[in-house]
Amino acid sequence: MFETTTMGPRGEPLPCPHLVMRPDAPPPNPLATSIIMGQMQFSVPEPAREFFDACHWSDAYLCGIEGVPWPSRNSFQNDQLIIQRSVDSSAKLHITCPVPELGYRVLTTCSLRCDARPHRFLLELARGSCYRVRVQSDTWQRGGLALSDRFDELLQSGTQAFLDVASNWDDSPDTTKRTLVALAHLESAADELGSLFAEQSIAFRRKRETRLTTMLAAGIVPSAPSEPSASETLADRVPALNQFSQSFNAAAIRMSWGDIQQDSGELDFQDVEESVAACQAQGLRIIGGPLVDQREGLCPDWLALFDDRFDKLVETMTSFLEKTVTHFRGRVNLWNAATALNTAGPLKLDDEQVMHLSITALQTIRRCDPTTPVVISLDQPCGEYLSRDQNGISPLHFADALLRSGLGLAGIGLNFRFGFAQHATSPLSTMDFGQTLDRWGTLNAPLMVQLSVAGAPGNDDLARLKTETYPMSLQLNGDADAWADWQNRFAGPLIRTLLAKPIVHAIVWESWSDQHPHVSPHSGLLDSSGKQRPLLDSVTTLRKELLS
Repeated sequence: MFETTTMGPRGEPLPCPHLVMRPDAPPPNPLATSIIMGQMQFSVPEPAREFFDACHWSDAYLCGIEGVPWPSRNSFQNDQLIIQRSVDSSAKLHITCPVPELGYRVLTTCSLRCDARPHRFLLELARGSCYRVRVQSDTWQRGGLALSDRFDELLQSGTQAFLDVASNWDDSPDTTKRTLVALAHLESAADELGSLFAEQSIAFRRKRETRLTTMLAAGIVPSAPSEPSASETLADRVPALNQFSQSFNAAAIRMSWGDIQQDSGELDFQDVEESVAACQAQGLRIIGGPLVDQREGLCPDWLALFDDRFDKLVETMTSFLEKTVTHFRGRVNLWNAATALNTAGPLKLDDEQVMHLSITALQTIRRCDPTTPVVISLDQPCGEYLSRDQNGISPLHFADALLRSGLGLAGIGLNFRFGFAQHATSPLSTMDFGQTLDRWGTLNAPLMVQLSVAGAPGNDDLARLKTETYPMSLQLNGDADAWADWQNRFAGPLIRTLLAKPIVHAIVWESWSDQHPHVSPHSGLLDSSGKQRPLLDSVTTLRKELLS
C-alpha cells in the first residue's frame, strides 16, 4: 500500500497526502479521531461579512511547505472561519475569493501558526498577496525580467495600502474597504507581473527558435454510434475545419474506452478513424486519447460488473489498449494513456490498484507501439480534492512515482478546468499559474497542459461531464456574451504563459465546438450555435505569430 506522510521543516514525519512506497503501511486512521489538534481560526468582523460570504470558504484548505492540502473540516461560527485538520503545525490558508475588478481567484496567506487567538482574515490575505508579489518580482527581476511602470505603481500603491491598515488595524467598515483596495492593487500587480514574464520569455525563446515547436491542439470528440450525428463526416460536424487548422497545429482526438467499447463486446473504431483521417488530411499532428478516463460518466458503464474483480478489470483494459494502440499505430504522434486516475472515480480503486493500473497501461502501450511518446494526465494538478479526501493521492507525488517507474513515460499531462462546480481547479492569477507550472517543472519531465474554461452559463446537454458552470466573477450573470468575453480575458494570458515555458511541449484546449459532443460544459471555442467565441481569435493570432 501507500502511506500518507510528508516531512516537516526539520525533517519530522507529518501526516499529509504524500505518495511514498511502504508495503507494510497500515490504512490511515479516520480524520475525525484527531482533527481538533490542528484547528486554525480566522476572525471575520461584520464589515467583512459581505466579502466573506462571496468567498468559497467551504472549499478553503491549509497546506504546508510542499503545497499539498491537508484533509480538513471547515465551519463558520461566531464570526470565525474555523478549519480543523489532524496536524498541529504552521500552514498557509488557500481560499477562493472575489477580488474587485479581477473576479474570483485563489488568495493565500503567509505561513501562520496554529494559535488559540484567531488570525485576522482580511489582513492575512492582504499580507499574503503583498509577500507573494514582492518576492516573485524580486526573483524574476534578478533573473533579468524588466518590470513596467504600471507594475511598479500597482505594487507601490498596494504595499502602502496594506501597511496603512496593518499599522492601525480595526474592525471598521473603512478599514475593510481599504484592505480590499490593497488586495485589488496587489492582485492586479500579480497579473501584470505574470504577463511581463510571459511576454519577455516568449521573446527570449524566439531569439533561439523563430517559430516555436510547441504543439497547440483542440479536443475533438468523435460521435458515439448512439448519437444522431454519428453518420455525418467530421467535415460536416466541424464546418470550420479550415479555421481549425489555421488556429491549431495539432488535434487531440478522444479515443476513449467508454466510447469505443460501449458494451463488453467488439470495439467500434469507425468514428475515430474518420476523425483521424480528416485531421491528417489537414496536416495536423494527432494526440490520441485519453484512452482510459476514470471520471464519472466517461468510463464504460459495464465496468461496474468488475467491482470486486480487479484482475478482470486489468485484463479487459489491457485487451482494449492492445487493440486500439495496434489499430492506430503510426498515425498518432502522442498517446494520452489515461486521465484522472489520481482522483476518486467510479472504479473505486485504492492507491495500490491505481498504481498497478497505470503501470499496466504504460507497459501495454509501449509494447504495442515502442516509438510513439506516452503521457499520463492528472486532474486538478493543484490537489484541491485532497482537502476533502483523506485517502486521495497527491498529484505531484503520483507523477513522481510514475516517472521513477522506468517504464518510458515521456511526460505528464496536467488538466486545468476553470469555472465548473466539480472536477475543477480554483482560479489562479497569471503569476500563480506560472508558479504552479514551475513547481511541476521540478520533475524535469515534459508537460502536456490541457485547459478548459466555461464560456457560457446554464445546462449543456452535449457535455459528457455532468457538472454546472460556475461564474468566475460576481459581475457575470446569464449573458452568454459576457461569459465568452470573460473566457478570453481569463484564458488568453494562461495560454501565453504556457507558450513561455519550454518545458510545456503541448497545449490542448479541451473542446473545439459546443455544437457537437464535448467533455466540459460550454467550453468550446465555437458556441452551441456555431458562433466563434473571442478566445478563438486570440488563439488564431498566437498560432500565426508564434508557432510552426
